[in-house]
Amino acid sequence: MNKRWLDEIERAIQQLKLPSEPRSLYDPFQYTMGMGGKRIRPYLTLLASGIASGQHNHAMHAALAIEILHNFTLVHDDIMDEAETRRGFPCVHNNWDSNVAILSGDVMYVYAFQHLLHYGKKDDIGQEAYHALMEVFVQATIKVCDGQALDMELMQHEKVEVEQYVEMIEGKTGALLSAALGLGVIVGGRLDLLANMQELGRLMGVAFQMQDDLLDVTAEPENFGKKKAGDILEGKKTYLWIRTYEQCTNDEQALMDLAYKGPKELLDHAWVSSVTEFMYKYQVIDEISQLINNKYAQIYDIIKEFEHPEYRNELHQLIDYLTSRIK
Repeated sequence: MNKRWLDEIERAIQQLKLPSEPRSLYDPFQYTMGMGGKRIRPYLTLLASGIASGQHNHAMHAALAIEILHNFTLVHDDIMDEAETRRGFPCVHNNWDSNVAILSGDVMYVYAFQHLLHYGKKDDIGQEAYHALMEVFVQATIKVCDGQALDMELMQHEKVEVEQYVEMIEGKTGALLSAALGLGVIVGGRLDLLANMQELGRLMGVAFQMQDDLLDVTAEPENFGKKKAGDILEGKKTYLWIRTYEQCTNDEQALMDLAYKGPKELLDHAWVSSVTEFMYKYQVIDEISQLINNKYAQIYDIIKEFEHPEYRNELHQLIDYLTSRIK
């Protein structure tokens, strides 16, 4: 990722003009935005604008909008998940309380829209493009909420289909990536690229999430940054889980049910290891690896059609970096 562009994003975040009062509303806002993160979504917005127009600077307000929206979703997700930390910092609801977290998240959502209003004041974007900008942003927000709701519903289902899981991750992960890219090409003046960019974001969301599912089982914690088999311990029905369960014997399914439904404090390493062994036994690890590779192949096919080589190559390099995590 281009360090200069990342620095531009960080400076813009640091220079957000927020009121100082009431502190219980805006201190958590600043705290959340100051936690850092990869900034992939705003980076994608700048890249997409560059691919569309050959320059990226005029897309910074759109980039800030998508990053603020992303962080708003994290604040509320952490409350629902009863999470303790985020990016190594105490979650907002732990540093303050849940009421403060809910309200500060709400105002973040409004400020995200405020950054998009910047384009409504500019004659060069045009009414059609401005309407498309707002429509992409609104629909992405709805789809993120749909994905979160579906995620909670699937946790209660005895049986989950792969199609349901993919629909869920297209919302939770893919929607904001699609929006990030879509906002960039709209601001860059290329509405004709919008459909391709949104499809690219959807594919990226599915590939990234499935890749995380795979790394959860196969990567060492010191390399991945998360507890190994954490999805199993948390009872998440990922693609790996769903496809393995479909092929297991009745006795193996019973053990997987114990790992999924049993008290987490009683789960020992042997149970978790048995579940991962089933994933290898039924070649689901190989299956998802091939599926991920196929998604990335589709992603590269879309990217190679874009203009402005500087930005196209940056996007290609970003995908290369993300792909390398499965090696």
